Amino acid sequence: ELWASFRGRRMGGRELPLPPGYRGVLLRGGEPGEPPLREPGDPQAGWVTVAGSFGAITDWGADAAPLPGRGLARALQWGPLAKAV
Repeated sequence: ELWASFRGRRMGGRELPLPPGYRGVLLRGGEPGEPPLREPGDPQAGWVTVAGSFGAITDWGADAAPLPGRGLARALQWGPLAKAV
């Protein structure tokens, strides 16, 4: 279990590994003045680069760590299940 405080309130956390075959990524948007990858005038013009990656995420709860098998831990079980279906 992990412990921290946010605005003076105690928070409990639990680190959850991402399912096998999944990874999280941190994206960084293009800097102003740099050329976009799409045509000028395109409302989605721009680019992003991968700034980092991670293999685990922390589930935080107020005053106590979230219970195993609930909330985010349960949601992370759906990726492999959806892939199997």
